[in-house]
Amino acid sequence: MLTYLINVTEDMLALSLVIGMMIAFLDTYCKNSGKIAGRAGLIVGVIAAGVRAYFTNTRRIKDGWKVGTYGYGFSLGFLVLTVIALAVFGYFLMRKKEKSKMKTAASWVISVCFALFMASCLYCSLPNVLTYPFKFDTGGNGIISSEFFLRLGGYLIGIIVFVLSGISVYKLFMCASSKDIRAVPFAAMCIGIVLYGVSYFGKLMAVLTTRKIIDDVNMFSFAAQSNNMSQWYTYGLFILALVAAAVFFIKSFTKKEPFSTKAQHRKQRALWRSGKRYSFLLIVCFIAGILCSTLFVEMNKVVIREAPVEDPVIIKDKSGADKELQLPIEMVSDGHLHRFGYKTDEGNQVRFIVVLKQENTSNYGVGLDACEICGEAGYYENSAGQIVCKKCNVIMNRTTIGMKGGCNPIIIDYDIDEDTITVPVSEMIKNQKVFKG
Repeated sequence: MLTYLINVTEDMLALSLVIGMMIAFLDTYCKNSGKIAGRAGLIVGVIAAGVRAYFTNTRRIKDGWKVGTYGYGFSLGFLVLTVIALAVFGYFLMRKKEKSKMKTAASWVISVCFALFMASCLYCSLPNVLTYPFKFDTGGNGIISSEFFLRLGGYLIGIIVFVLSGISVYKLFMCASSKDIRAVPFAAMCIGIVLYGVSYFGKLMAVLTTRKIIDDVNMFSFAAQSNNMSQWYTYGLFILALVAAAVFFIKSFTKKEPFSTKAQHRKQRALWRSGKRYSFLLIVCFIAGILCSTLFVEMNKVVIREAPVEDPVIIKDKSGADKELQLPIEMVSDGHLHRFGYKTDEGNQVRFIVVLKQENTSNYGVGLDACEICGEAGYYENSAGQIVCKKCNVIMNRTTIGMKGGCNPIIIDYDIDEDTITVPVSEMIKNQKVFKG
């Protein structure tokens, strides 16, 4: 559950704050052009992310790493265009109250730049979130299982957190953009999109330096540090929004305005109340974001206690070559996971596991300590006695161990009688390629 809550908020929380700020700006200053371009950018971004998620998860794309890398490049390019547009046309958009052709043109240029930037950011960040539900592997238990609903619950809570964060920022900035407070949300938005752009630059450099496309020690160091402090970009965006909330909150108590009618007074009081409510919601989301990147991460850490790799009894044929591996039943009948290893002539350590599927039976699950999905990562037994994949944390259904499919152990041939489980050495040799790393 916590895994998908953490992943979703890590992928989308910062972006939801940036988009909330930008949409509020477009709706306040660009009016109809901002509403049209802004919503169009969101729709295009979601569609593009959906298409990317589909193809990257159902097709084997040559040089697939470039698909996301180009997205970061375009996002940074559109960010530069957005900053230039604000610098060049911002004066006409924000200072001139009268309608003019220049103001209309400025409104459309800025709106389109914002829309392109938002669409490209969604293209980069949203695909992972869209594909998480298809990774709810429950070890053969299906969707009607506690494992599935726990994962789904964490996923949905993560979506709720980032959606509410974006809405709270949008509503707060819409309230704060009224009258003489508008400079604060505008400044917060400008700093926010630059801060978010820096995080994307770090991600882009991480790819390019790792692949030696850019061979620069300083860029590699920056990318590593940026990745290590990724949560601080989110914290920074929250702090910018909370500063705007604090200014709005103070103004709501100190600002005295003349009201020509009681209706105007009621309208202004409703505005203050609305801003305070969304400020409170933003604080709740901020706390949730901190928990997801600190406490929940620690709680989600798994201490893996591996079963030792035991040595089976090796039976040789008449020529002296290894023929069979034998395991006494009493050695594996305690209900816990047991791992065994056999070293082939090529020097590969081939591991396989044995576990009693059900107490008071002779029904054993036997398979390699590896699966077709996660490779040689192998399995461990958690404190609840469940068999878990080390790589993807999927809990195995004990009844399906020894059957093909999903994250189940790769099946091998074996024989069992009242006293012994026998595995042919030929099975070890045949599957040694799995453990070549």
